[in-house]
Amino acid sequence: METIAEKDISEKVMNGFRLAHKRLVEKAKHDDELIIADKEGKPVRVKARDL
Repeated sequence: METIAEKDISEKVMNGFRLAHKRLVEKAKHDDELIIADKEGKPVRVKARDL
């Protein structure tokens, strides 16, 4: 059984995921690039729509 604090934290995490997804979709609409890390942790430029 989840406590109130656990539910609150879960809601905040899910809201963060939703916001990140929304921002990614917006960048993809504008054909923007994102900088992400590859497997070795090195920065790589990727088109948002390619994700």
